[in-house]
Amino acid sequence: MPPKNWSLFFRYLPEAVLAIAACLSLGLIMLPKEKLSRSLEFEPFGYRTDISADAYSGGNSVAEWVNRDVQLWRCQIGQAFKSPYCSMNIRVVDKEGKGLNLSGYDKMKIWAQYKGDAQHMRMYLKNRNPNYYVPGDPISAKYNMIEVPVADLREGLEVRMSDFAVAGWWLVRNNLVLKEAHTEFDDIIEIELQTGSAVTSGVHEIQLKKIVWSGPIFTEVALYRGMAITWSLLIVGVLLYRLLLMQMEISRHKRYQEELVAINGLLSLQNQKFEDLAKTDHLTGLLNRIGIRDVLYDGLTQWKKSQTPFSMILIDLDHFKQVNDTYGHDVGDEILKGASAAFKNIVRKTDALARWGGEEFILLCPGTNRVQAVAAAESLRKRLEAEPIFQEIKVTASFGVATMTQPDLDHLFKSADEALYKAKKRGRNCVVTDARLSDQHVH
Repeated sequence: MPPKNWSLFFRYLPEAVLAIAACLSLGLIMLPKEKLSRSLEFEPFGYRTDISADAYSGGNSVAEWVNRDVQLWRCQIGQAFKSPYCSMNIRVVDKEGKGLNLSGYDKMKIWAQYKGDAQHMRMYLKNRNPNYYVPGDPISAKYNMIEVPVADLREGLEVRMSDFAVAGWWLVRNNLVLKEAHTEFDDIIEIELQTGSAVTSGVHEIQLKKIVWSGPIFTEVALYRGMAITWSLLIVGVLLYRLLLMQMEISRHKRYQEELVAINGLLSLQNQKFEDLAKTDHLTGLLNRIGIRDVLYDGLTQWKKSQTPFSMILIDLDHFKQVNDTYGHDVGDEILKGASAAFKNIVRKTDALARWGGEEFILLCPGTNRVQAVAAAESLRKRLEAEPIFQEIKVTASFGVATMTQPDLDHLFKSADEALYKAKKRGRNCVVTDARLSDQHVH
């Protein structure tokens, strides 16, 4: 993705995140509840199962297996106890000693088969809690009880877990404090299916087929609380992100202003307010110092971003002061214009040629390394040497070449100026690079 597109992406990222969050929130609200529910299916086969009657309470009812393989059993109600019953107890503790955790389910559906004249059947979900449970005492587990009509069991009878209540006789027996007298389903260790409380006689056959508990993955309260927290965090995050982008934008403009100030200082713009109102030199038609300011800034910026090469060539016409003294300033002006025209004819469109002042010129070469800049300078030197600008003398120039190696325009300019000074010392009409290229120069 291009840098400009990345900039747009990061600028509008918060809006995209909020739009996605809004769609997700709406989807969660509109989603059918069954899509956000979970279930636990229980079949009694494979668990340790026992049947018993009311002998513990002094009764004479009889419980017996009809077909143990399919958990089918029979109860013959006796008359010795005023509230006779028979029970089937299913031990649901796993190998690690953990019971069923049904605390996250709000509904239970029971499938069973019943033969007899009773109207109801009793079920206990026995919960274990260290506050009241005593190992070895089966009645110490809390008896969460419900009575259900037997008519609907064949097709599956659905009840709410909130319909369960703690058996009154169990509360009296254990004398619990009020805060522990409510139903609990977090550690069910036994499921007991029992004949109903109104049964007083007869034969009853019972077979428990299956139980399925179901409930939401999370409650509506938890859902809306989670959405509220998420939206709060998103809003805070967007605000922080916006502040960060604003700070980065301010920092970027600040750096831009600082770099412009530095460039203005380099070009001595403060001492040339009136001369530099125009970007071109009135004599040669080349750019002036103002005209190359943007090229300098762009070259520095690209070098900072990606180390893009950026070179500078300083040019000084040889013995120009003698020409002025000997032939006059009019001839000097014609030589300046001729040299400018010779340079312009072979300078690349991507480069920026300017008159620096007096007999000095500057060529800025973006995307150009030192070797390429030396070749460009040599081409300028040869072209100027071959150009018949003035019949009385051959016009030549000295060239100083430097390439940016650190984000400092002042350092680049000084390096080029030092190279130009060496070119003059070596006899002029030659190209010399900065000191980092040893003392290599081109004649």
